[in-house]
Amino acid sequence: MKNRKIAGAILLIAFTFGFNITGIAPILGVLNIRYAAHGTSGVQLLQTIPYALLMVGSLMIGWLTLHFSKKKLALAGLAIVGICGTAPFFTDSYMVLLASRILIGFGFGIISPINTAIVAEFFEPAERAKYLGLHVVGMGLGSMTGNLLGGALAGLGFRWFYLAYLAAFLAMAGVALLLPESPASERESGGHRKLNSGVWLVSAASFVHTLLITVYSTNVGIYVLEQITDNTAVTGVVTAVNAAFALIVGMLFPFISKRFGKHTLPVSILAAAAGYAAILFIPGMAGVYIGSACCGASLSCFMAQCSYLISVSTEPEAVAKASGIFSVIGGIGGLVSPVLLGSVAGKAFGGNTSAGQFLLGGIGMMILGVLTWILVLRKFPVSVKNNSAVIGAD
Repeated sequence: MKNRKIAGAILLIAFTFGFNITGIAPILGVLNIRYAAHGTSGVQLLQTIPYALLMVGSLMIGWLTLHFSKKKLALAGLAIVGICGTAPFFTDSYMVLLASRILIGFGFGIISPINTAIVAEFFEPAERAKYLGLHVVGMGLGSMTGNLLGGALAGLGFRWFYLAYLAAFLAMAGVALLLPESPASERESGGHRKLNSGVWLVSAASFVHTLLITVYSTNVGIYVLEQITDNTAVTGVVTAVNAAFALIVGMLFPFISKRFGKHTLPVSILAAAAGYAAILFIPGMAGVYIGSACCGASLSCFMAQCSYLISVSTEPEAVAKASGIFSVIGGIGGLVSPVLLGSVAGKAFGGNTSAGQFLLGGIGMMILGVLTWILVLRKFPVSVKNNSAVIGAD
């Protein structure tokens, strides 16, 4: 019964973090028109700017877990997400929206690494893939809900989309009831432990993967409206497909990790490369739907496998710190993605277009997949049979 309650709390926390994946993607095309004075890059920044304070929250998580229980931290993070997520409903101001998107990142930065720490604290290594798969399922459910519910609310006007973030308050109530307090002894020493080089290597892979996977969320809505159809409702369906496949992969992750073993990480990366290729080279909405599915599967599997590798290679007391570092470094990639890749696309193709960014993203994912296959696997001697790991024994 206790494990079921903890699993329920994990699911609710991950569900809320799924709203970070959705962000404001379903209404990004509309916002690009509404806030045209701020330029496409300025509108795309609204999708990625939460990474700024997400990094701060994640960087502080090791210290925070020394002073507060994981339950209290989860509740605080969920409260911030709920308040900041719904705030733009009350005003049409670009600056208020920008401020709320910045501040919501701190809430996401707290809850982003907390589930990995909860899993490491309450479950043995052999059980962790199952519960981290549940974490990914929750993220997929949250992202899908953000897309579908938010899209439905947006039909009343784009500002109604923000009311979807009221779900964070419901998650708070559930976590308050289900998640036990951490024993004091589990909160005393982890923040000062030195992290092994494997954690840094996986975090570096996360930087590049987040840099490139963010291309999907910041461009797909704009690409659909510019290249295929002016029906804004379609973008909600597209991002829902993305979330649905993230959910499916999360549910199947224990089986996927057993099937691919040490190759799970590079396979997850190459899935995104295939997705970008589908968007660019398969005509019409069929290519967009296939690409969305591949990108959702890539993000889900990549995050689950990285979280699993960190959880089984780091002492439980230090998992929150390791997960925080992982989130910070990945967050930097997401934060700089629109500006960096937009600039590169502008110089390479004579203009910052969504198609140009998809091409850059696809090439980058192919290179990262190959490098991960060669370099990361040397650092992670993972058994193909059971996907158990010892990272960076140095």
